Amino acid sequence: MTPGAQLLPLLVAISTAVAAVVTSDAPTKTLSPATGDATLAFVFDVTGSMWDDLMQVIDGASRILERSLSSRSRVIANYALVPFHDPDIGPVTLTADPVVFQRELRELYVQGGGDCPEMSVGAIKAAVEVANPGSFIYVFSDARAKDYHKKKELLQLLQLKQSQVVFVLTGDCGDRTHPGYLVFEEIASTSSGQVFQLDKQQVSEVLKWVESAIQASKVHLLSADHEEEGEHTWRIPFDPSLKEVTIALSGPGPEIEVRDPLGRVLQTDEGLNVLLNIPDSAKVVAFKPEHPGLWAIKVYSSGRHSVRISGISNINFRAGFSMQPSLDLNHTIEWPLQGVPISLVINSTGLQAPGHLESVELSHSSGRSLLTLPTQLLSNGSTHQLWAGPPFHVPKERFYLKVKGKDHEGNPLLRVSGVSYSAVAPGVPLVSMAPKIHGYLQQPLLVSCSVYSTLPFQLQLQRDGERLGEERYFQESGNSSWEIPRASKAEEGTYQCIAVSRAGSGRASAQIVITDPPPQLVPGPNVTVSPGETAILSCQVLGETPYNLTWVRDWRALPATTGRISQLSDLSLEVRSIIPTDGGQYQCVASNPNGVTRATTWLLVREAPQVSINARSQRFSQGVEVRVSCSASGYPTPHISWSREGLALPEDSRIHVDAQGTLIIQGLAPEDAGNYSCQATNEVGTDEETVTLYYTDPPSVSAVNAVVLTAVGEEAVLLCAASGVPPPRVIWYRGGLEVILAPGDSRSGTLRIPEAQERDAGLYTCKAVNELGDASAEIQLVVGNAPRLTDPPQDVTVELGKSVFLTCRATGRPPPIVTWRRGDGQALEPGRGSRTGQRDSGVLVFERVSLEDQAPYVCEARNVFGKAQAEARLVVTGHAPPQIANSASVVRVLEGQPVSLTCVILAGRPLPERRWLKAGSPLPPGNRHAVRADGSLHLDRALQEDAGRYSCVATNVAGSQHRDVELVVQVPPRIHPTSTHHVTNEGVPASLPCIASGVPTPKITWTKETNALTTSGHYSVSRNGTLVIVQPSPQDAGAYVCTATNSVGFSSQEMWLSVNTKPMIKMNGSQAVDVPLRVTVKAGEEVTLDCEAQGSPTPLLTWTKDANPLLPVTNRYELLPSGSLRLAQAQVGDNGLYGCTASNPAGATSRRYVLRVQVPPQVQPGPRVLKVLAGEALDLNCVAEGNPQPQLNWFKDGMALMGEGAQGSVHFAAVKTSDAGLYRCEASNSAGTDTWKLELLVLEPPHWGTDETKSLLERVAGENASLPCPAQGTPKPRITWRRGPSSEPLNGRPDVAVLDEGSLFLSSVSLADSGEYECQATNEVGSASRRAKLVVYVPPSIREEGHITNVSGLAGQPLTLECDINGFPAPEVAWLKDGQLRQVDIASWMAPGPSTSLGSKRAILASIPARLRIRRGAPRETSILLCSSLPPCWELGPLRRCLAWLVLM
Repeated sequence: MTPGAQLLPLLVAISTAVAAVVTSDAPTKTLSPATGDATLAFVFDVTGSMWDDLMQVIDGASRILERSLSSRSRVIANYALVPFHDPDIGPVTLTADPVVFQRELRELYVQGGGDCPEMSVGAIKAAVEVANPGSFIYVFSDARAKDYHKKKELLQLLQLKQSQVVFVLTGDCGDRTHPGYLVFEEIASTSSGQVFQLDKQQVSEVLKWVESAIQASKVHLLSADHEEEGEHTWRIPFDPSLKEVTIALSGPGPEIEVRDPLGRVLQTDEGLNVLLNIPDSAKVVAFKPEHPGLWAIKVYSSGRHSVRISGISNINFRAGFSMQPSLDLNHTIEWPLQGVPISLVINSTGLQAPGHLESVELSHSSGRSLLTLPTQLLSNGSTHQLWAGPPFHVPKERFYLKVKGKDHEGNPLLRVSGVSYSAVAPGVPLVSMAPKIHGYLQQPLLVSCSVYSTLPFQLQLQRDGERLGEERYFQESGNSSWEIPRASKAEEGTYQCIAVSRAGSGRASAQIVITDPPPQLVPGPNVTVSPGETAILSCQVLGETPYNLTWVRDWRALPATTGRISQLSDLSLEVRSIIPTDGGQYQCVASNPNGVTRATTWLLVREAPQVSINARSQRFSQGVEVRVSCSASGYPTPHISWSREGLALPEDSRIHVDAQGTLIIQGLAPEDAGNYSCQATNEVGTDEETVTLYYTDPPSVSAVNAVVLTAVGEEAVLLCAASGVPPPRVIWYRGGLEVILAPGDSRSGTLRIPEAQERDAGLYTCKAVNELGDASAEIQLVVGNAPRLTDPPQDVTVELGKSVFLTCRATGRPPPIVTWRRGDGQALEPGRGSRTGQRDSGVLVFERVSLEDQAPYVCEARNVFGKAQAEARLVVTGHAPPQIANSASVVRVLEGQPVSLTCVILAGRPLPERRWLKAGSPLPPGNRHAVRADGSLHLDRALQEDAGRYSCVATNVAGSQHRDVELVVQVPPRIHPTSTHHVTNEGVPASLPCIASGVPTPKITWTKETNALTTSGHYSVSRNGTLVIVQPSPQDAGAYVCTATNSVGFSSQEMWLSVNTKPMIKMNGSQAVDVPLRVTVKAGEEVTLDCEAQGSPTPLLTWTKDANPLLPVTNRYELLPSGSLRLAQAQVGDNGLYGCTASNPAGATSRRYVLRVQVPPQVQPGPRVLKVLAGEALDLNCVAEGNPQPQLNWFKDGMALMGEGAQGSVHFAAVKTSDAGLYRCEASNSAGTDTWKLELLVLEPPHWGTDETKSLLERVAGENASLPCPAQGTPKPRITWRRGPSSEPLNGRPDVAVLDEGSLFLSSVSLADSGEYECQATNEVGSASRRAKLVVYVPPSIREEGHITNVSGLAGQPLTLECDINGFPAPEVAWLKDGQLRQVDIASWMAPGPSTSLGSKRAILASIPARLRIRRGAPRETSILLCSSLPPCWELGPLRRCLAWLVLM
């Protein structure tokens, strides 16, 4: 792997530094080869399966770099390497050092594997981004792209960079229809690249081709992609500037054929160089076109394939797109905009005037033309021409630009863009402003914004939503500013710059802040001093605001006191003991809280001039321009002047000094050589430097005669004219060896060879050499002698028609050329019946000698040293006029049979020439007539037009003879084809034509059904054979046969006659035709309207509805084969008058129907349940639709209601509960019945019945109690019980239940349940309530009943007996003493005691102080007192008692 990603910024910085060094203006000592500006980029898949590929790429890269570096015109400026392995891309290596590139390539290591799709598109994009425009990018992978969705950005970037992407694939994940593979083909097509599918071992072969593919001045001639197999041929003009052409074909089974403008196929041994040949995937060939013109390129592939044709030429173009024609290609955009008219700007380079462009074609990748635009010249520069086309709308398809024109010699010119283009939707304007603009009070303020837009736009400035100033209109991107003359606090706020175009709007905001201005400075005057003096630099600050002031020089603040420099009390700067380095710019800087202000003043130190010249001497050649730079330092600025040899140098149009002191001499001549002095003068002094110009002229040499002819033994003089300063020395070479010259001859340029011999002949080189270089010229020395005839021609006699030749041999040096001519002055050309020509040099051949060949002939041998000639005569003997044998004067033949017309020549010398004529004229051209070896004229198939008079003519030099023969071609009868089917209407005469031809003329007869027809009143046959039937009837229909007969055969033809009969529609019964038939059908049912018609031909049936044509175009209509019309589902809209018309050529008839579609009633649905309050008025309305109008009836609980109101309505003046029930509305007609059911609920609010029960209920504790709530109402009321003032219902208590009839049931009541209860009845109509009272009685009870308590008391003392009693109502208490009431002589009274519960009471028996009334002397006694609770007047239960023992002591 390459080093970590942290090295990328360093590599970029290094490459930038290298680029800066390359482009610097520093002088170089040696002349370096020209370096291009393209990048060679390798994008490599480093998954584990790419190991073999990597090894081949490393080896191939070394060869590519070696070839690139050894070439004098280097194409590659730097190198890029982008490895990728899902999900990583990079790190990217970009370097100008090929050694670094190779090292990084070797340090790559492959790893992993298994994941087929890879991040190929992102890696290619990274390579294109770092590469220079016009670069070469090669992608090596064995997988399709995983990130193919990122292709849009990459394709736009390729259009911008105009770079080529070539894919070298050794795999495709098994699916070449996947978008991840198709994106490779789209990238290659866009960039004029290609996709090569290879085996692993074939990568090195492609890299060998890459070596030659990386070329400077590469131009594109064709880019085409084809989805299917096939053969394609292109005719492409190659202009003379094309030095080499390369054809690359990618696809299975590739084949390439190249034909030059003469139609010759270019073979591998004739300059066709095969660079790459992989039979199953790719083929690349290259050649150098020798002839300009239209070349034919034919390719074939057995599958999907792409073709790229490129060349090496200095003529090319670059395209841009603009909303309006622009004279600057930099003001155009790289891609066309979608949906707007756009102009094309073409910048052509290398095209010399009067060369020009004629048109630009927008071409699809398949080669199909999309649009052609004419071009016109915008500007004509020295190195380029700018052309433009009319505005156009960009096609939807991707396209190439195909530029056509002519070069300066008029040769056709063709170039194709290196990338394909597609329309891009224009973006909204991009607006930018400084986020904060700082202004100062009462000073001008500028509000500026910058806008980038591909479309014209309007620009408006707003402040806090309000418009400021006028809206401005711009055609292209630019800047705009608004000025506020005197800023104030009122101008503070948010400002918006809004740009609006057809693509949308863009905006930017800025906050304007206005503050007091910083200090205002008035700079002091510049100070000029001499060395050693003191200078004071001043700076005045205006205003009363406090400030700080410092002095700055060379961007560093000067301390208040430092050596010779100090700041005075008035803040001016004092510089003592001035030295020259003190001179320069000084700044005083004043600052306060509102900002900083700077003012500049100069300290100028007087200094004597010092002159510097860039060179002490220069050499020049005649006609060039020389510039000698002279600069001088010093102050005041020295005045520079030039002199020559001590005299002032006069300036004119050829010699002048520019403002920088540079001496410029144009059109230098030898007399301009000499010493030139540059003098600089100021008030301090003068300085001078001298430069010497030496005139030099590189040697040039030319041959006075490029070829020198010398006879053997004569002196040969070879002359070369050489020039140069200093005068060159001339050296002679022959065959690479120097020829030794006599002293002094090296300056003359003359080589003398006395008594030249044949061995001295050859190529000589004269080389002129001086200290500036050398030049060479070549001279060809030819040493020879005049021709001599070694075998002169002799007179020859030959018989007519024989062959003969004349011989003439000659020698000489150089070998002479032997030619023949006729001695009688006639042209030497073939005579009649003979062939004359020179078989080889010196031999004149005559084949089949004719009398015209008899003449004297002259042989001439010639070379550069002279000629020799001789004459011979050719004599021709033996000839006789032709004789033709007699033959038949008339020949008959059957048409189509072969025939021969004989022409036998009995005599004639020379052999007569035989010709055949027809009607006195030569036979028409063609191959139907053939003259056989025996002279007969033969026809393989005699035709009628061959009949006529033929003549055989025999001719020779002695005369001619002819014989005539008449050819008669007999033709069997043939009936000319006419219509075989004739139609007529019943009663209309019919004609059946029968036109026959033949030789002899045939006779015509007619038959019908094997019966011969004779001319009668019903039938007649005309002269031309036509059968006429006067009054046809249906019985005359049928087949008729016409027969033509002559002596050589007969011919028959069958014809059919159809007799049309008027249509008839079948009718049921005797119904009148003009009375419509009425048809009734229910809606939704199927109905058929019959219309079965008879007639000949079968009548055409058409239907109408209400007089309008009825087109059975829906599923409901169907036209049956019988002609009847079937309606699948009849609807009300189908009502109407239907007409069926049956027509044929014999007439028409019709039938009509009135269709009535009955629709079953449909009741408009209402509510299923209707609730109404008793006593209210109510109307039940029933609405129904149907055809015919339905009858409406109401039913209640199955019983019909007799209503007196409108049909379908039931009226209730005041609804009663008895009206509730189930109602049904029934709608009926002849088509059916429909109902609507309604349940009527009559609502009553809750109320109490007349049998109201008592509202008081009494119960004894422990018994069950039921409080009734007899509520009535509709719907049944919901009962809720509450007790007393409480609002909480009782329903939730466990001992309480509300029964179904609403009663409140309390089980086992207690005294606590006593009280008032409220029953509330509620339904949806209302509510009602009533109160009930429950009284719970508790029987008396005495605590500790049955328990005897002993009580003791003292006589005469108070005594209290307590008795705790419970019960409700409160019980009455009685005390018994010894079982008897009131038999105790003590006072007793009841006192209420503390009550522990409801109904409880304490009974107390208390004594008062008294004496005990006991008889004196009575013994002590013990008494029993009984406390009893007496029951009230009604029975509450058993008597309760308590006992107390009272013991009186």
